[in-house]
Amino acid sequence: MNSEQILARFGSYAVRVLHQGDHYRLANLCSHHDGVDICRTLAVTHFMTPTPAPLSEVDTLIRQGHSIGSTLKDAGLALSRNILAEGHTVCGDGFARVASDHALSGSELVVKLYELCAGPEDSSLAVYATIAEAHHPQHVAVSDDMPALADIPSGNWGENARGALEQLLAAVA
Repeated sequence: MNSEQILARFGSYAVRVLHQGDHYRLANLCSHHDGVDICRTLAVTHFMTPTPAPLSEVDTLIRQGHSIGSTLKDAGLALSRNILAEGHTVCGDGFARVASDHALSGSELVVKLYELCAGPEDSSLAVYATIAEAHHPQHVAVSDDMPALADIPSGNWGENARGALEQLLAAVA
């Protein structure tokens, strides 16, 4: 999980919800250094509605600002990711500002788009959310063979995925 990776690599982890509505959440998954939060992942989550019944209690905690993956895992739920796209895009002032590092502007960020599925067992997984993430270069580096996000066909993603990605790209710009 992203939260565990941030904690292991940078020594701390927190979720800072920047905006939340009925269906979307923009969150800064960060590490804390010398009194400053450093954004390691900027994430837009589009929650499925209605919430799958077995996830309703956990959903309440998540909507109160808790980490999505950790909260689902701590509740003993099975998880999987259906990766829709991975590519890179240019870091704009929006991400640099949240990351507390204006020198990041113009660098490349890895962007991941996926459906997060959860349920009581592997055989009963349901899509809980569609998530678009932009990762700080120190957290996830762009690989040489990674395509530009703009070059990835989006025809099969669905409305939730396109909406989450559009919101993320607007926040990164």
